[in-house]
Amino acid sequence: MTPYSRTTPRLLAAAVAVALAATVSGPTAQALAVDTAPRAVTARAAAGEQAAPLDLPDDAKLLSAGRTGMLTSTGWQQETAVHRWTPYAGGATVTLPAGPKWGSTGSDLVASKDGDVYTLTDMSGTAEPVVIDTSGLGTPGERYHLRRVIGTTLVMSHYLQGESRWTFHLVSVENGRTVDRPIASPVGQEDYDLYDAGPGRIVIGYGRLESPHYVQRLCVVDVATGEVTETYEAFPDSSFRIGSVAQSPNHLAWIEWRQSPVLAFAPRGTQDVERIPLTTTGEASDVEVRPLGDWALYTRPGGGTAYTGADPLHALTARSLTTGEAFEVLDHASSTAYDRDGNLLVLGGTLAQGEGLYRIAPDAATGRPAATLVRGSGRPTALVVQAETLPPTGTVDFDRAGGQLTAAMTLSRPNANVTLKLTHTASGRTAEPHTFWPGGMTHPTATWNGWFDNGYPAYNGAYTWTMTATPANGIGPATVRSGSFTLTRAPRPHDFDGNGSPDVFVRENSMLSLYDAGQITRLGSFESAFETRIGFGWNTYDRITATGDIGGTRNGDLVARDRTGALWLFEGRGDAKTPFRARVRVGGGWQVYDRLAGGSDLTGDGRNDLIASDRTGVLWLHPGTGSATKPFAARKRVGAGWGVYNQLTATGNLAGGPAGDVVARDKAGVLWLHLGKGDGTFAPRTRIGGGWGALKSVVGLGDVDGDGRNDLMALKEVVGEYPVMLVYPGTGQWRTPLGPPRTALPRYENWSGELF
Repeated sequence: MTPYSRTTPRLLAAAVAVALAATVSGPTAQALAVDTAPRAVTARAAAGEQAAPLDLPDDAKLLSAGRTGMLTSTGWQQETAVHRWTPYAGGATVTLPAGPKWGSTGSDLVASKDGDVYTLTDMSGTAEPVVIDTSGLGTPGERYHLRRVIGTTLVMSHYLQGESRWTFHLVSVENGRTVDRPIASPVGQEDYDLYDAGPGRIVIGYGRLESPHYVQRLCVVDVATGEVTETYEAFPDSSFRIGSVAQSPNHLAWIEWRQSPVLAFAPRGTQDVERIPLTTTGEASDVEVRPLGDWALYTRPGGGTAYTGADPLHALTARSLTTGEAFEVLDHASSTAYDRDGNLLVLGGTLAQGEGLYRIAPDAATGRPAATLVRGSGRPTALVVQAETLPPTGTVDFDRAGGQLTAAMTLSRPNANVTLKLTHTASGRTAEPHTFWPGGMTHPTATWNGWFDNGYPAYNGAYTWTMTATPANGIGPATVRSGSFTLTRAPRPHDFDGNGSPDVFVRENSMLSLYDAGQITRLGSFESAFETRIGFGWNTYDRITATGDIGGTRNGDLVARDRTGALWLFEGRGDAKTPFRARVRVGGGWQVYDRLAGGSDLTGDGRNDLIASDRTGVLWLHPGTGSATKPFAARKRVGAGWGVYNQLTATGNLAGGPAGDVVARDKAGVLWLHLGKGDGTFAPRTRIGGGWGALKSVVGLGDVDGDGRNDLMALKEVVGEYPVMLVYPGTGQWRTPLGPPRTALPRYENWSGELF
């Protein structure tokens, strides 16, 4: 006992208690003054009967538990944390006045601080406050600091500047005087810490370097005298955290933090330490242990709100220290505290009973730890979907849907992974739009923009979908929803595979392949475009042109001239795997033409037409009929002089005129616009620009970049380099119909064939 002692005035005690009660109104004052009848509480808890849900935040931490209620806090800093008192009997949770608060293990006492004066208020209202004035302890530059409250004793620390070490003290009031009992410190210790070992118990961890290891010893302290009564040696170079050391009447147990957590325990008064490795996916330092009789209960706190996946130590597990039997008591525990009887109170949850306050006590029949729900919060432990907006069913018009589909879920808690997977039935291609990674959301939404995961625009047709909400902590089952729908959209110019995006054909030798233009405009510098191979044998044709829909099916078609002069129609099916129906012979005599171009409605009747220049330079119009058996009406002469061009491209409405247009490249490499007038003729040509002689192919694809205007695509060959695909965006202006080009495919894509 130190020489220092002083009388604590009764008037000061009364003033502090009145101030605490007056700071809050209504329920708090009642909590300070009313005995909540603990026997009735126990009966209701055993019957599973809750008067009102436990109204605590999810991140509330249990600090202490007494005869009638418990103290909790939220917030990391003691000075700014919010402290609450909750009666077991079903009364409302009360928020205590601002400022630091400490609970007294196993009692209803709550300590508050005003300067160097600590007041221990009995929250049951059955006893007068205990006031302890510590102003005379320590030195002016280094006061005592409260670390724990054991009964009505303050466990305090004091830093000795001259010796660079901490000392611990037991401070109490005896006969109206403040009494200071130093806790014995082993000789040569370099560091030590204090552990809340249970009701009326303290364990000190001492450490020092004993080369080559840092050795720690755990010492049981007699709270009445401050003397060390038992000493246990931890594994060399291991460490501990608050909550990782505790004692029962029969055992001392602790968690050693090494590469993985290890449960260590020894019968009281012996050095017979047993060690059991524990498996965790998290940090070993997070694991806490609480002995209960001949059992150790351990957990990695916070499993209910964890985002880090399943962890065996999320559960509160009981392990027999005599037989080794182990089983899960709760599915997770966020914090624990001993009650006045030495049983364990836990804020946690089970899949069966949900979140709340549980009491863990020995079962009367078996002696095994058993959990009883004292007061539930009304919140489930399992992940629950409270509301949902699922993908549509039936036929979905993607155009009317604005080019996207949305699905959402409202969840019972934010730590969940929600995924949406859509699968195109015919091709097997999938889309998994980013839905939600854990981060505080309870209403995750998935929006699908109509693209597959490989960057390819999604096809029309049948789809199945699966939407899954998975607990991010691995506790409880996932919720799975599934269904199907059929996607449809209006056909687009130059779209052959039914995905609403224009396509470009490439012929290399005899192989004809299709590449989606929307896909290739999205590729990065080192990504390959996805190729759909249509088949071999296409070298039998010397002229091929994509015409758009000329057969009346709404899908894009193709015409090809063989070397005998016969013209063949390949009617589109709008299917990625088989884009064309069996070919149909249109007629013969087409060898008179030098150039063919299709894909524009030149007459303004809503049907695509075909133009052809003969070897004398005369341009002819073959009006479309919309019939697959006879797709073109009798030809009409447009005019002469077209022999100056070595490339004709029908672009659709490129320049904002009344009908489809044609661009033509002359032999000097100049590109010209022929603006369609809507009657099968053209306005006087307009010069677009020079330098187009280096472009091997020029193709009108419709709207590639999604801005509502038709665009142009070209293949540029550079000596010594791979070909480069260029996209020239349409402007809708006849004077300058094309904007600056941009690369649409990586340079290493070796396209040496023809584009159309």
